[in-house]
Amino acid sequence: MVNTGRPSMDCLPCRRRKLRCDLKPETCGQCHRARISCHGYRNTQDLIFRDETHATKKRVVARQWYYGNQLAVLPPPRPNLNLDVVTQCRETFFVLYVTGLSHSCASLLPLYNQVPMVSHLSYSVDAVSLAFSAIQFDSRELAGFAAKEYLAAVKSLGLSLREPNALISDEILQSILLLDLYEKLMGPSLNMPGSWMTHIQGAMSMIESRGLLNVSNHVSTQLTRSAFSHLVISCGIAKFPIPDSQITVQQDLATIVTDEKWDYMGILIDIVNLRAILPDSRTDLDRGMKERAIEINHKLIYLEKSLARPCGPVTVQADTACHAYCLDGQYDVYPTHYAMQICNALRSMRLEMEDLMRDRRRGCSNDASKTMNEISRQICRTVPPYIMPHGRPENAEPFTPMQKLKCKVLLAPLFQAAQLSTEAYVKEWVWKSLEYMSERGNMRLAKEVLNLSKKRHNIDHWTIWAMAGCYAMAA
Repeated sequence: MVNTGRPSMDCLPCRRRKLRCDLKPETCGQCHRARISCHGYRNTQDLIFRDETHATKKRVVARQWYYGNQLAVLPPPRPNLNLDVVTQCRETFFVLYVTGLSHSCASLLPLYNQVPMVSHLSYSVDAVSLAFSAIQFDSRELAGFAAKEYLAAVKSLGLSLREPNALISDEILQSILLLDLYEKLMGPSLNMPGSWMTHIQGAMSMIESRGLLNVSNHVSTQLTRSAFSHLVISCGIAKFPIPDSQITVQQDLATIVTDEKWDYMGILIDIVNLRAILPDSRTDLDRGMKERAIEINHKLIYLEKSLARPCGPVTVQADTACHAYCLDGQYDVYPTHYAMQICNALRSMRLEMEDLMRDRRRGCSNDASKTMNEISRQICRTVPPYIMPHGRPENAEPFTPMQKLKCKVLLAPLFQAAQLSTEAYVKEWVWKSLEYMSERGNMRLAKEVLNLSKKRHNIDHWTIWAMAGCYAMAA
């Protein structure tokens, strides 16, 4: 039925509570007395009736995706829709990341669907959505909007943390993880290194206090797993050791979570703790560090072999039209993008361990270089399907939004391959591919990584990984 009445000009909290608003711009009397944020005054565009069929359909399909345990294939947001900026960015975030690229956001949909529009979780989702779109479309204006939503989310979350049942709230833990995601997305561009560990340390303190509640249901388990993964990666980038009390969380989850990513996370803990004690000069490495690197490398090789059948690639000989995009005239096709990421993550860590061992092994440097060259070539063979015009259905020139996301995940491994390979033609191919991403794909970040690869050799792939925002882009 078409609504022929007059839309209310009241603020959003008054409309939701069915109260009469005095329409004061700063804060109305009702919101002031209730001590809540006054917002949501409608402008002229908001008073126009619109067809909400598409938005309603999106929410229904999202619920079906979660409860039906299948991926929701949602259409990309149409630019001609008369939607406000936050709504468009929220749709972009859910379509491209939550139900598209990521494998770690299964907990967000059921929690977000049941909270009111005015809540710390809704503020956190809007802040991350705006930050995600700001990075994706290189928009300073969206970054400014994201900062405002972030402050509102932090304020709302602070009030919620004072409630008696705060520790048992999955919604609060989800909000903290989203705010941590915001910091990882916006931190490199805003030069905010001090806040890198703030939210994730708060999340882990909350998890340690929750005890058995961390594994009481599927959503809580997923949140605990995501929080610990965020912690490990954050400590790796910041070169902080992982506290023993928080490693206990991983050991508790190991009895419930059994998949290749969690196996990799167990090895990554050892790598992060080793990175935390590495000296600045490689000449100061002691025998114990070398032995730890060798042990970690053996674990990586074993896991890599165990994943060869379920996640391994099929090598394809490139035809004449595609030869220019490929190293040695061939490329690898993986079962899924997720499988490719897992394999490249293992290769990146192996390169790091091989680099440590090469500095300590005398008389074996040639063997180490051969191994590193082979790993670098394997990384290069993962790239062509994501940059060739017809390599995948979503590929185009300039790159599509999803294509950009998947290429961002490749930037750090490519940088590392060019940095550690001793073969000149591999370096040239990596630089050529980064330049192609920059020019044909309209990826400014690829150009920055290319310049760093050519000029600076004192940074590692973890820095590139953080700079590219891959904390969020990785599945």
